[in-house]
Amino acid sequence: MAAPPSAPTPSELRRHIAQRVAQAHEPLLPGAITAMVFGSTGDGVADALSDIDMSIVFEQLPDEAELAASCRSVGAGPWGWQSGNLHEEGLAVSFDLEGIEVQVVYTDPRILQADLDELLVEHKPDTLNHKIAEGLLRAEALIAPERLDAWRAKVAAFPQGLADAMMRHHLAELTPWRWFGLLLQRDAQLWSRELLVDACYRLFGVLAGLNRCYFTVYQFKRVRRFATQLTLAPPNLVERIEALLVAPLPEAFTALHALDGEVLALLAAHAPQIDCSTALERRTRFNLAPSGRLT
Repeated sequence: MAAPPSAPTPSELRRHIAQRVAQAHEPLLPGAITAMVFGSTGDGVADALSDIDMSIVFEQLPDEAELAASCRSVGAGPWGWQSGNLHEEGLAVSFDLEGIEVQVVYTDPRILQADLDELLVEHKPDTLNHKIAEGLLRAEALIAPERLDAWRAKVAAFPQGLADAMMRHHLAELTPWRWFGLLLQRDAQLWSRELLVDACYRLFGVLAGLNRCYFTVYQFKRVRRFATQLTLAPPNLVERIEALLVAPLPEAFTALHALDGEVLALLAAHAPQIDCSTALERRTRFNLAPSGRLT
């Protein structure tokens, strides 16, 4: 007697749902030119708590009513929320299907290209469109994979101008080294932890530029996977950051100062075009037994 088929994994279940949603939009004229799934579903690491992140690209965007009807045709509930202006910047919506939240971004080639131009042409170092580029690199096509391949090739050609802009931008957000010793005297645990988190984000931003990786702090998840892309980075980067975020403040500040110094040394060795002089000068103000005031 044949064994009963095994239940689908969470990733397989979500990929199947995403495929159904994508196919439900194909009949809309002029039709979806591609559809893709991102995130944990695309990576095959979804669990029972994972939602589904999708994008559907039309040559010409239909009306909202048609999009909503396509979602309902596969059993989706009403849109729980929506964000954006459909014909100007695209539209993001969310709905429930089989007890799983599905988030879909509707866009067209004109809007998508404008988003990518912010990175590839304008070299904007700090925009949510970094998440779009990162998503395209890791997406799984549900309709018309050749279209996805073309966009993926564009974002894979990471411009040096963007890398330099990222390093300069995150380096310019200077860590307030002089304050740290003063904060130890001011019952400022929350503020101190906030400064530590912000400083760690800046280090990731600098290293992302150095390694030509797209980066945004928005919903920064799967840190270890991201860190594997950073071939130029201090050793044990993630473990050291996680440790300093929970260490007593004097040890945390000291560990951050050491990590920051290693990142600046990497810039000096591998990105000499980046001026680190201001950051290096400010590091000299670090003193955990300071004289002065922080009012």
